[in-house]
Amino acid sequence: MDENYWKDAYQNTWDKASKREKRLMARLEKMAGVKCSESGLGAGSTAYILGSAERNGYQKGNADFLIEGTNVYIEVTGPLVMTVQPSAPLWFRPDKLNNAIRNSNHDVFLAHHCMSVDLWRVIHVDQEFKQRFRAYQFKVVTPYIRGRLERYVEIETTDRCVRELDYLVEYLRKIKEMQTNG
Repeated sequence: MDENYWKDAYQNTWDKASKREKRLMARLEKMAGVKCSESGLGAGSTAYILGSAERNGYQKGNADFLIEGTNVYIEVTGPLVMTVQPSAPLWFRPDKLNNAIRNSNHDVFLAHHCMSVDLWRVIHVDQEFKQRFRAYQFKVVTPYIRGRLERYVEIETTDRCVRELDYLVEYLRKIKEMQTNG
């Protein structure tokens, strides 16, 4: 497949996606008292970067940003349309989940944004989640979006792994407190 296939499909959404990432970074910095830095290929940018992640020194599916001084990485996702309701299942790209699981030295959170109600939900890619993912306990869906067949892992909003943003904020506060009290 053409290394730029998905970039070409989604290039017109990068501005919205970048702004959403920056909003979440600012919110976490304010609420949890942490510092965030962009980490994935093209994170926080609208620049068109030719070639695969690997060709550019990254892994496919790298998270968007990290919490400085920790091993916590945040992947920001969610539909960039107002029509998806908060009760709709959450969809995640399999490469993002595989990356989070493969990098065992990273503590990854998936931050899913529902634009229609400005709602953030998070999934901690912890041991339980990894076990459930490896055991194929989540449904895979293959919708057509922008005229292209896509593949997502679907997680119901009522699943026990789906939490409010406050869960992530409190998790980061505890890490910061442990670092401060050493």
